[in-house]
Amino acid sequence: MAELKKCFTINQNRTTNDFEGYRQLLKFDIFQGIEIFFPYNHDEDRKRTYAENVMKLKKEFPNVEVVMHLPHGPSSSLCNFENYKEIIQRMKDGMDFASVYQTKKLTLHLGQVDKNIDRQVYVDHIIPVLQELCDYAKKYQMNIMIENMPASGELGYSPDEIEEIIVRTNRDNLKFILDTGHAHVSEYSVVTYIRQLKNYLMHMHFSDNDGSRDAHTRMGSGTIDFELVFSELAKIGYNQLHCLEVLFNEATQLIDYASDLGHYEPFYEK
Repeated sequence: MAELKKCFTINQNRTTNDFEGYRQLLKFDIFQGIEIFFPYNHDEDRKRTYAENVMKLKKEFPNVEVVMHLPHGPSSSLCNFENYKEIIQRMKDGMDFASVYQTKKLTLHLGQVDKNIDRQVYVDHIIPVLQELCDYAKKYQMNIMIENMPASGELGYSPDEIEEIIVRTNRDNLKFILDTGHAHVSEYSVVTYIRQLKNYLMHMHFSDNDGSRDAHTRMGSGTIDFELVFSELAKIGYNQLHCLEVLFNEATQLIDYASDLGHYEPFYEK
């Protein structure tokens, strides 16, 4: 029987006071995982503080699963032909950072593309890049997970494209992470990603929207059919983390958001 293990994100701008609130979420087993970020773009003091706060949580709650989101956005695009080697090193530095938390899963955005350039050029470019990153991640027994993107301006948009990249990279530690909010604003349904990429699915980001933009709102606030999503996840026996990637200010809000996920637990009990 599959499980519904809950997770929430802790971005690199969160304060020590914020982390104190997260302790309660883990203490009472409301969540079983956290997804952290590599604070490469902060000064050394803030980077050290963030790292220390994550370590405190990991030491106090050794069973919590720690996933890490690698750097993303235009300044960290692996599709930039001019500086991708610099970005590869940044990703490797991120893996080094994550290794102290026993992290085994890394969320990755592939990067932005120029629509005036044949898309296949980017696919061909990214294969050796991912091979190098996967080989580096292997020394930590880490898996790299390609995230589906909400628009065609980034690589990793369609299920076909993601599948081709995974198959051609030919590394057993290259997987897939499905973002429901991204899928819902794309031309492909959440269920289409699940059905086509089920053999690679290792992580989930849950948020809702009305289909017009990636709003990162709580489940039930938009138009995603989560009953259908969880029915499909149950069919494939998905038993990894269910990570809420929703906007929040206080840790207490996440208690309510966790109940949104809990509403779908019966799908796994069928």
